[in-house]
Amino acid sequence: MSKSTQNPILRYFSEFGVLRECGRDFWFTNFIQFFDGLAYFTLIIVFTLFLGKYCGFSDANAAYWVGMYTLFLSLFAFAVGTICDIIGLRKTYTIGFGVLIAGRLLMGLGRDFGVSVLGLNPEWAQVIVMLGIGTMAFGSAFMGPCISTSIRRFTTLRARPTGFNFYYLFMNIGALLAGVGIVDNIMAWKGDVEGLYWVVNLGTAYEVVAFIFTRLVNEDAYAVPEERIDRSKQSVRRPLELIGQVARERAFQKLIVFLVLTLGVRLVFTLQFLVMPQYYTRTIGDDFQLGFMNSLNPFIIITGLIVLIPIVTRFSTVKLMIVGMSISACSLILMAVPAEWYFIFPGIDTLGQAYFVAIFLQIVIFAFGELLFSPRFSEYVARVAPKDKVASYMSLSALPMFIAKPINGVIGGLLVSYMCYDGIAAKMDTGHVAFWGSPEGMWTIYLIMAVISPLAIILTKDSFVSDHPEEAAAADEQAEEEAEEAARMDELTEEHS
Repeated sequence: MSKSTQNPILRYFSEFGVLRECGRDFWFTNFIQFFDGLAYFTLIIVFTLFLGKYCGFSDANAAYWVGMYTLFLSLFAFAVGTICDIIGLRKTYTIGFGVLIAGRLLMGLGRDFGVSVLGLNPEWAQVIVMLGIGTMAFGSAFMGPCISTSIRRFTTLRARPTGFNFYYLFMNIGALLAGVGIVDNIMAWKGDVEGLYWVVNLGTAYEVVAFIFTRLVNEDAYAVPEERIDRSKQSVRRPLELIGQVARERAFQKLIVFLVLTLGVRLVFTLQFLVMPQYYTRTIGDDFQLGFMNSLNPFIIITGLIVLIPIVTRFSTVKLMIVGMSISACSLILMAVPAEWYFIFPGIDTLGQAYFVAIFLQIVIFAFGELLFSPRFSEYVARVAPKDKVASYMSLSALPMFIAKPINGVIGGLLVSYMCYDGIAAKMDTGHVAFWGSPEGMWTIYLIMAVISPLAIILTKDSFVSDHPEEAAAADEQAEEEAEEAARMDELTEEHS
């Protein structure tokens, strides 16, 4: 039966059949991502609350250390990508998970161990938690480059776009389960303080399961034989030497410019764990179902990807990224407008109800943009990289976020402290809060930052972004080789003359 006469439903699902070209190592990689993601998302949902309510950090310090975690993550990623390219996937997974699990144990148990066993006062016990955060970040830094490299390695060229979509789909299934399946249930069972302890430490068990799956991966099972790297013929490369080599490549330099232009929208993603938990509870109340609302985003992404995967792979990668970024950026308008504007809708009579509707709508629209942008983004970075430097490109591409994340952490902590502080809901009920001292003012600032990204990409599209990044990167590499050859010929001519 031809495709034109095939049942449209069967034709739709047949698009997923391309993943049959991928071997078992592709699926093992997705299970690694699933359990590592489950650990990450359960932590990130409650991270600021765990540091504040359970470990005794102040609002500003809780946001600061979550920001520092993301900073350390980007900082350490610079080295681990080159390590992966040099020593291979299997050894890198072993190092990464070993350090990650040790760091989570220090962070999750450090406060109680310091007070109960070492006899430290709570402030000094917080130092153990901080040490755990840094150690955990170092281990976590291995995951992104390794998993992206694995997805590229274990997918055929035809299956690669769908493979990255599926990887993102599976990751969001973990995010969905993290919220409604784990966080809300544990918090209801153990309470809003003790539950935080159990959520964080249960994540360590998930990391152990993810590590077990890394033992099943065959790192030499290339889906595209031509991409196989003959390490016996490679000269021994040191991490710093490889970093310098990558940094000099024109394709990487163009990639970095592109990544800088996307910062405005990508920083909005960090708000989900940096600002949102305090915003939710302080505008609506402590009984707000944090897990449910955090699961809404992955639910929409899962549903959207299942529906759209066979469709979006037919469109330009760059166009999808621009459209996705624009939608996600504009979603912040719903939280930047005064909450009183929602009173025009039937059934909305209080500020709490207005904030709930604003939050709900923003998450729905933001998630739709994210499902267009994020899978394309990871795929694009992986496609730009030469076959022997995928992990290096993936890790070094964290440079712009490394610079921006601590700034965002400081700004986020300050904005929450001054524009969404504890007790602001009662003050807003009296009508004595100016716009630039309100949560809406805070979101207006983030909205301005976010919309810059799609505008910048549109204006510079032809210079730094390509719909065929592999071909563009190859052309840049050939141009560099020709320029070097021309320079050598000039030198020889001068010597003979």
